[in-house]
Amino acid sequence: MIHHVVNQHGAFAAEMKTKKVCFVTTGATAEFRELIQAVLSPDCLRALKDEGFTTMNFQCGDTLKDFPSLMPHNILGMELNAFAFKKDGLNRDMRECQALEGQREQGLIILHAGAGTVMDAMRLGLSMVVVPNTSLLDNHQDELALELDAQNYATRSDIPGLANAIRLACLKQARPWAPQKTVLKKIVDETVGYNEDVSSRLVLD
Repeated sequence: MIHHVVNQHGAFAAEMKTKKVCFVTTGATAEFRELIQAVLSPDCLRALKDEGFTTMNFQCGDTLKDFPSLMPHNILGMELNAFAFKKDGLNRDMRECQALEGQREQGLIILHAGAGTVMDAMRLGLSMVVVPNTSLLDNHQDELALELDAQNYATRSDIPGLANAIRLACLKQARPWAPQKTVLKKIVDETVGYNEDVSSRLVLD
């Protein structure tokens, strides 16, 4: 099910000259209501608006049922769309964050620190803010987020610091991923059990 929200002025971002998309994803395995709530906070919406974003797309799992109540009255003229899951994956939504001459500026993805989602975003060369889900029992997400930040692949954030992280991420140049024998690759391998054959698909086209 897709929940579509028109911006407060009744106009779609597509009517503007160019779009700039922020995609927020919480993953499919664990609910992360706090992340959705944080992105919809006045501070984060203001940060996104100040950076020129026109459109926000949310993959929010079971939190979709709460989305209307979490959405503030003032969304600063941006277009908001939300859905729970998609059977065909998130590749198309992620590509909406890529620059396309005359249509879109380079956008941003805000995501939980799930290794599979992170790798897909890196393969597309997307700017990222990675927010570990601290409700999970292990520390793999935080370990991965710290290493991504250390190697300048992403900006790590917690919930309280998200607005500042958005601004910082927009200042960074996205770093494309190519799998190597690095600390980061070791963490990914341990987290999701990638073998060399699976990892090889992450090489940039």
